[in-house]
Amino acid sequence: MNVEMMNLNLSQIADFCNGELSDTSNINQIITNVVIDSRNVISGSLFVAIIGDNTDGHKYIDESFKRGAVACIVSRTLGIALPNLILVDDTTKALGLLASKFRQHFSLPIVGITGSNGKTTVKNMLRCICNEYFGEEYVLATEGNLNNHWGMPLTLLKLDKKIKVLILEMGMNHFGEITYLTDIAKPTLVLVNNVLWAHAGHFSGLEDIAKAKGEIYTQLDNGATACINADSKFAEMWEQSIKNPQVKIDYYGNKNTHCYINNSNDVLEIVTAKGIIRTQLQLLGKHNHFNALSATVLALNLGCDLASISKGLASYTGYKGRLEKKTAFNGALIIDDSYNANPDSVKAAILAIKNLPKPHWFVLGDLGELGEFAKNSHQDVGVFAKNNGIDKLLTIGELTSFAGKTFIDNTNDDVSNWVHFANKVKIIEYCKANLPQHGTLLIKGSNSLAMWEIANNLM
Repeated sequence: MNVEMMNLNLSQIADFCNGELSDTSNINQIITNVVIDSRNVISGSLFVAIIGDNTDGHKYIDESFKRGAVACIVSRTLGIALPNLILVDDTTKALGLLASKFRQHFSLPIVGITGSNGKTTVKNMLRCICNEYFGEEYVLATEGNLNNHWGMPLTLLKLDKKIKVLILEMGMNHFGEITYLTDIAKPTLVLVNNVLWAHAGHFSGLEDIAKAKGEIYTQLDNGATACINADSKFAEMWEQSIKNPQVKIDYYGNKNTHCYINNSNDVLEIVTAKGIIRTQLQLLGKHNHFNALSATVLALNLGCDLASISKGLASYTGYKGRLEKKTAFNGALIIDDSYNANPDSVKAAILAIKNLPKPHWFVLGDLGELGEFAKNSHQDVGVFAKNNGIDKLLTIGELTSFAGKTFIDNTNDDVSNWVHFANKVKIIEYCKANLPQHGTLLIKGSNSLAMWEIANNLM
């Protein structure tokens, strides 16, 4: 079967996802794209009625047809009687099956990136490099954070024959999720960027998180390459988890490997087997130097030259809500790192602003999904903030009071250097009245708190 994106008929779609066509369906109806949000429907769309935690896509079937959808994938248990429906037992699994079968008709390098922190940055850095080397029109990558069991299949379904490299970000917060995504995408080149205390509440410790992330290494086909950070304490575990002898293991990260950081001052210097890369990142934080190293080892395995790697890394300006520089109403510097947070990313953000104008104020929201580790993690963040240059801590949420108490207990400073607020409106009012005009304000917290609203209201 000759498959191009997206030019499948309804019969092919039903076959791919093991679905059953409703009566009077037009089996020759051509599908031009796939969506799971009725607001994204355009003429020729296939709408997949996903049942999520907060909504049921079946409520939007009529709307999707009105907007131009030509077919829908729906649950057969609902008994909907319309033409051009593909009836399945589980619409989420059907979306995955469709993407999996579709992917099998393409032979190209597919990169899979996971990790606790920095996977979006590594993905975007690699995309910038590949845009330089292959040409932007030949590179497809995960948009935004569409890295889960819905978003990743949608990215795969955008493939077409002109694409020379596909870069996929894979997220997870439970065992089995990376296995599921890897089985669908069949990546040819993979990397775990790091293992940190993200989603720790779903696991018993870091080793469990490493095993869950490391599922990306266990599902590889013949000829695939597994990039492993040689300095990770989980490196040996990951290597041993690779049972397929036809998988190449590419270690990187220290001077015993072919790709490592030699200098990470103003100019980042990365030593490779092909020569030395020198580049200047536009991103704050030493942790982004390691993200650049991860992007580099992936790029080298894709055949990118050193000039493209250097230029691509230097061109990446960052992602919204990730150490994003903004100017406050009074001229102060805002560092909006509100996209999401875990204990390690909070510490990295604090270190990233060390050389920025003082005094340093920090607005901290609760760090979610930490389970039994929540109290100790917040206490640790409070100590770290005080020991690393934060002058004033403003907190919101139920858990951040633990951080505030250790922040002021850690020194003999005035207790007024920590202020806890009932809501974001109160924080905004306080900052408008008190924020020093020559200082720096860092804003960070879990995504569910929408901390970016504070940044936006202080501009």
